Amino acid sequence: MSVLKLRNVLFDTHPIVVHAHGPHQTKMQWPQVRDAFFASEPRTLGAAPGLTLITCNNGHEAMGLLERSLDHLGLPYLVGGVGVDPWVNSRDKPRVILDLLARVETRHVLYADSRDAILVDDPRIGLERFRQMSSCRLLFGADRLNWPNVKVFKQFEESLDGSDNAGKFRYLNGGVWLGEREFSLRFFERALATTPVPEAADSEQGLLKKLFPSFYPDVQLDYRCRIIQNLGFVTSPIMELA
Repeated sequence: MSVLKLRNVLFDTHPIVVHAHGPHQTKMQWPQVRDAFFASEPRTLGAAPGLTLITCNNGHEAMGLLERSLDHLGLPYLVGGVGVDPWVNSRDKPRVILDLLARVETRHVLYADSRDAILVDDPRIGLERFRQMSSCRLLFGADRLNWPNVKVFKQFEESLDGSDNAGKFRYLNGGVWLGEREFSLRFFERALATTPVPEAADSEQGLLKKLFPSFYPDVQLDYRCRIIQNLGFVTSPIMELA
């Protein structure tokens, strides 16, 4: 066994978090990446100075993949939302994230969805890359799909510098983010007070995309997948495994 290293061949980048949202048939490389990671050598990285890892997991049987990956790397983490049933993302996710942020004592926070995301490398690498980003205080993963499919979201996100790239990773996806704790608190307080979009009333992603224009450029997207790799709706091989 060896440590898994991922390379995005479109951008020659090495993301450390992989998120595979959407139907199984739209994420062709996800099983390969996931299985290769769990077949890799377990590690004992320990807590990353200045960074806390968090997730939401109400205990549903489909949840817990992220936590398995963190255990595989020997990383501590905080879990919120245990026992919340029924769970509605637009109602519960911002509230639980705020509860988690109130427990965080570090300057920075990395969030990833419990059900369909894995951390594949040392989060210190991602934190260092984040700190090098000009004016960014909260970074979301970039997606190939504008969802919810609201025209004003699409128009704004396609207008931003950096969004017109070869891989077309240009739309906000809320499944993974890395940010400053204090700024993230303010952002998710606003999200909790925001009305869901009718096109996806149960989804928190509409809340985030609603807020994006008013928080830009403090909020940015990882267009070149330097930290966060979304594999949903990627129907050709773009990841090299070593």
